[in-house]
Amino acid sequence: MQDPIHIFEEDTTTNSDSSNSSEFTMESVRSMVKQMNEIDDDIKRLRDDKKELFSDFIEEYNVPKKEVLTAVRMLKGDIDPEVTTDIYTNIADLVE
Repeated sequence: MQDPIHIFEEDTTTNSDSSNSSEFTMESVRSMVKQMNEIDDDIKRLRDDKKELFSDFIEEYNVPKKEVLTAVRMLKGDIDPEVTTDIYTNIADLVE
């Protein structure tokens, strides 16, 4: 059985099974955690920008929110507008 890896205790011995990987240091852990935190901050900022863009668009063009959300869903779902139109045409009489 292999020895457990203690990531928060620096070890100067080299594991012979991992000859093609870099040696682990606390600085490498700190660097990775810092990068992860920066990415999380970027994601949060982008989500906030996305919400603001959506709100500003609705307000500036006075477009119904439902229509914009439908358009976004169609784009993300890679929906063929012609097929959607055909389906809606065939069921329009069922919609109140």
